[in-house]
Amino acid sequence: MAQTTVNIRMDETLKKQLEWLCSELGMSISTAVTVFAKTAVRERRIPFELRMPPPNPPTAMEDMTKEEFNAKIQAGLDAVMAGRVRPAKDAFLDMQRKFGT
Repeated sequence: MAQTTVNIRMDETLKKQLEWLCSELGMSISTAVTVFAKTAVRERRIPFELRMPPPNPPTAMEDMTKEEFNAKIQAGLDAVMAGRVRPAKDAFLDMQRKFGT
């Protein structure tokens, strides 16, 4: 079977990570891409799920700036002061009444 060359561009760090992974699996990037291509052609689909990340994923406290953290705390305090929240004890009692648990 005649061989051909395919050139792709990717981030240098990603390439190094992929080289390491492929090496750990006992193959080259070229072999991994060939496995991908053969599977895609045989199954007539991309051989893994493609999906969008959830909208506005929650931010971990460690990833927030001090200003962002303080703004979240203030928003919570504002909600309490405006009466938009209620004690957890009351919420649990309502759930027990509603669902009989």
